[in-house]
Amino acid sequence: MKIDYVDGLLQTSLTLIYKGQPLTIDKLVIDTGASHTLISADAVADVGVFFENGDEIVTAFGIGGEESCFRKAFDSIQLGDINIKNVKLDVGSLHEKLAINGLFGLDLLMKANMVLDLAELVMYSAKEKD
Repeated sequence: MKIDYVDGLLQTSLTLIYKGQPLTIDKLVIDTGASHTLISADAVADVGVFFENGDEIVTAFGIGGEESCFRKAFDSIQLGDINIKNVKLDVGSLHEKLAINGLFGLDLLMKANMVLDLAELVMYSAKEKD
């Protein structure tokens, strides 16, 4: 998967499937310090992702303070050639001054066993090397 270096941040994209509808989300900052992936609620509203009764409320903590989010189950996530089924991601608001659509966190990086090659600005699953 390609990594873009934009304004000092590493960014990538992923495709998620929600209730059978695919959506590619660009401008996700690769954040190894974020324990969970956080997707902007605005970025997923077009496929009908909204808070519903039964969604878990979680609190995201970061350098800007804390923010309440909800954890939503998605059919699957596509990361290059890697497909992860039945995954839960945090959905919430991001600071409006940020021109990003979320944080690609350690939960997905570890689940996909991703290797970041910063010399080539790519990431791939170590499983692909087997």
